[in-house]
Amino acid sequence: MRIHEEPVGIVTGKATVSSFQFYAHPDTELKFGDFVVARLCKETRETCEEWVIGTIRGLENVNWLLSEGKSTFQSLMLDIKEYGESISENEALIVNVRILGRVILNDEWAEIVPNRVPIPNGNTVYRASSELLKAIYYGGDSFVEIGNLLLREDVPIYLDANELVSRHFAVLAVTGAGKSNAVAVLVSEIVNRLGGTVIVLDPHGDYVKLKLPKTGKERVKRIEAKIMPEEMDSEELADLIEVASNATIQREFLAKAWETVKHENPELGGRELIETLRNTLNEWIANRTAYFWDEGKGAYITEELKSERVETIRGVVYRIRRFLRNYGSLLTSEDLIAQIEPGKANVIDLGPLDEGQMKVVVGKLLGKVFETRVDYEQARKNLIRLKEELKERPSSMLAEEIERFEKVLREIEARSPALAEPVLIIVEEAHIFAPQGEKNDAVRILSRIAREGRKFGVGLGIVSQRPNKLNEDVLSQTNTKIILRIVNPKDQDYVLRASEQLSSDLLGDIASLGKGEAVIVGQAISLPALVKIHNFKAIGGDYGGEDIGIVARWRERLERERAEREKEALYEEEGVEIDF
Repeated sequence: MRIHEEPVGIVTGKATVSSFQFYAHPDTELKFGDFVVARLCKETRETCEEWVIGTIRGLENVNWLLSEGKSTFQSLMLDIKEYGESISENEALIVNVRILGRVILNDEWAEIVPNRVPIPNGNTVYRASSELLKAIYYGGDSFVEIGNLLLREDVPIYLDANELVSRHFAVLAVTGAGKSNAVAVLVSEIVNRLGGTVIVLDPHGDYVKLKLPKTGKERVKRIEAKIMPEEMDSEELADLIEVASNATIQREFLAKAWETVKHENPELGGRELIETLRNTLNEWIANRTAYFWDEGKGAYITEELKSERVETIRGVVYRIRRFLRNYGSLLTSEDLIAQIEPGKANVIDLGPLDEGQMKVVVGKLLGKVFETRVDYEQARKNLIRLKEELKERPSSMLAEEIERFEKVLREIEARSPALAEPVLIIVEEAHIFAPQGEKNDAVRILSRIAREGRKFGVGLGIVSQRPNKLNEDVLSQTNTKIILRIVNPKDQDYVLRASEQLSSDLLGDIASLGKGEAVIVGQAISLPALVKIHNFKAIGGDYGGEDIGIVARWRERLERERAEREKEALYEEEGVEIDF
């Protein structure tokens, strides 16, 4: 394997195990962020094939004839006249390099290990070959391709899907920097290339038109977010219908009525269950008596209602009526996770809901997905253990245990086949569901998935344009970061604190990135890299969520008005009366 291309300079000055500087060859062109290599041992040795690789982190142009002490324009002009053409011969480019590690070659791929020795002065520095870079960012069977090195278009960048999913990832950027494009590329690779199952929580319709390259909509399923009220407790229902958290009396009577309705109507679900709840509360108002089931006592209780309590219950009924009017069509008794299909990009369209309702629905959905995966994996592990035990000591009790766990697996495989295997959950606008400093069901389940998901095959990808608004516990658990352009200093500092692999010098790159360009760091990539992410639409895919064409819309209206004026003028010339 060819390690290097042409020589670009000579090491000089202070060198450490993590950095060195070199004077560049006068005829070479070097760019910030490009890769260079140098021998680790003295080149005077007969055999010297230990190499380190680094990235250019600083370029400084100096000229030894133009003294810094001469601070006036006139004095510099005198120097230029005196030295003439020799000025350019005394110009030097000093290059600072951050060492990424020592190169270990292994057939088709290259491993980078920590460097322990500084580079000797006088050694030649070379531009790293694209062949070496391809070997470093090598992609095997479990890798997905996301783009190319920003400064080496011939070097594809692969991410390890096992690490990406099991250790979680984050896609962070300002609006318009290319977050949705990056997510679409990842989803396409995971679904089309690896046959993986992906669940995308889509609050703003960014993926409603998702089509994958080559397969189109064949492996995409859009699922309209529906609400299953029968799975909610009274506090969740109160949040859903927007009963204020400090309206304790309203919540108390709602809880009493809700438990009663669910106790008396175990077969009901969806809109019918909420309508039954409304009717029950109306009966209480009409009779001025609350007749409710107390689960703790296992009996019905009757409570006479004073006028102020009647008005309190009337307020709850008003909120239920308003909820049914605005969101009644979203109520269902159909299990949402049963609609998720294996080997597809399952886009959960949350657009019809407001933010509060999104949090409730997402909290329930993710809770059920996670619990189902936990049940499946625990049953599977117990089956493996028990079958081994049964071989060693046959027992009817063990056989019964095996049958019980096999039943759990069969039920999950029949009810939710997609959850009989690992899944990746991608949460768009994650700061909505897991905001900093807020405790809700969505935050709790996202935090749990972030901490424990890898043990049960539940991967998490969070996407946000406001990193500093994200729950720190969730963000810090994402071990791979795909960071597109971020300009807000608070967001930059927050990302740096939450990323062990992100160095302060890489952070400086983030503000200067163009659209579709990213810094990728973490366990899913061999080395931190500046990457040009594939253009999803250019490779045959499509998704929604484009910005509205503001000026185009204005011009369309102006064109309609101009056409109307011309029509009116024409009719006036012809003497024709028209009624617009």
